[in-house]
Amino acid sequence: MSESTSAAVTTISFILVVTNVIGNSLVCWIIKKNRNMRISLNYLLVNLAVADILYAVFIAPKFLVKLTVSHPDGLTGIYLCKLVTGGNLAWVGSASSIVTLVAISVERYYSVMYLFNKKGKLTRRRLKVIIAISWIFSSIFNLPVFLVRSFDDKSQQCFLSYPEEWIIKARETAWLVLTVVPLLIMIGLYYRVVHLLWFKNCGGDSQFSSKQKGVLRVRKRVTLTVITVSVIFGICWGTSSFIYFMINVISCDFGAIVVTVADILILFNSTVNPFVYALLNHQFRQKMRGTTCCSRSSPFRIHHIRNPPSKELADDSVAHLSQTGRIRKSVPVNAVYSRT
Repeated sequence: MSESTSAAVTTISFILVVTNVIGNSLVCWIIKKNRNMRISLNYLLVNLAVADILYAVFIAPKFLVKLTVSHPDGLTGIYLCKLVTGGNLAWVGSASSIVTLVAISVERYYSVMYLFNKKGKLTRRRLKVIIAISWIFSSIFNLPVFLVRSFDDKSQQCFLSYPEEWIIKARETAWLVLTVVPLLIMIGLYYRVVHLLWFKNCGGDSQFSSKQKGVLRVRKRVTLTVITVSVIFGICWGTSSFIYFMINVISCDFGAIVVTVADILILFNSTVNPFVYALLNHQFRQKMRGTTCCSRSSPFRIHHIRNPPSKELADDSVAHLSQTGRIRKSVPVNAVYSRT
């Protein structure tokens, strides 16, 4: 890879990292600041945002250190590689984001398939368990990398020192499985959700009250948002996992450019979610405008709602009210993200 191409890749990566941290931090701040947005799905989005921030923050040193400072050697260099400059913690965030996306698809499935009852509803206790599992699993999944990551004093680079070649193949196969299986789960769940929301009830809304129709419309928009996030994940991660599997397991040679593009797709995937929320979710878009000082005063004033329905419906009703006007405005060396 030429110096100009390498400089372009570094520049694009730096822009994506900065955008990632700002955008996902904004998502966390909006949900924390606005009480009416503290619902189960949004807490999962916060966990997804934190995982994406972790990936960006700990993948950045992998290429910034090469450009700015010399890497310490010896025992200090080894521990720095394991914890910071090797990108190990970045992959912990990536694995956690995959588990979180599956949890979001399950939440949407129960929220839509059992629209007006509490079956499968995410309680605070269940939510804490799911979030804890996502991080425990991702840590265990990436534990071998922490054990074999080391530092080469001669080349001044972090590397993975696997004792056997089959371990490399097993790891890349595991990443491919971790990508494909969640994708299949999400496709199956979202297929049923989309069928119910957009096709099965088409022309049959007369059976619902106006309040139920409002909740249905809100859940359509929310579901469209998380499906879009999942599709982008499938494209980006599917491409990267397939390429690394072909390189390390099948021994194909795609070249540095292809691998680098695949790596950038992963960083892009962790960066793009806040823009998806702003584009497809009316409530997120308005909150983002208010938070980024595009409006001079607080844009929301929530009126008292008499006899609210069940808590599940009340959570979604707040978003519905804002849309109906009832809330008024006042591996190659240059592949810098490589898992190897």
